[in-house]
Amino acid sequence: IHHSLRVVHGFSGTGSKGIDPMQDSETLVQTHAEAAHRLLKEADYELGRCNIGLTSEKLWEAATSAIKAVCVRREWPHEEYDHLQEAIDLLVKETGNDSLYTGFSIAYDGQLFVGSLDEEDVDADRPVVRRLVNNLLSVAEMKGE
Repeated sequence: IHHSLRVVHGFSGTGSKGIDPMQDSETLVQTHAEAAHRLLKEADYELGRCNIGLTSEKLWEAATSAIKAVCVRREWPHEEYDHLQEAIDLLVKETGNDSLYTGFSIAYDGQLFVGSLDEEDVDADRPVVRRLVNNLLSVAEMKGE
């Protein structure tokens, strides 16, 4: 899974709107984690309103916020899409958890192909992305490597 989308820290498509990158790393990890949880709730709300586009966007933003929490904890770069993909690659190698690839791919594809998804597709994606976010945030909570 390698795409050419450029994700810039603070860009509205990353779930990081309003996050001050100058915060200390512990606060930044917590801020990204809180954003991921909030965005999952927003995705649930938007799906309840049958807003497929916003649901997919919120799921992607939740995933990127969770990945960024890990990246900040590990002092890995996280400003571009390639950084997020590299973080997933490293975490799969470290943990042996291939479901991280699946969750990341589903979250990415959901926001990329939003026009071709229906409510049933997005509803099926939510638990996969939620597991991804929870797995990533568990890793982000670990203090060391």
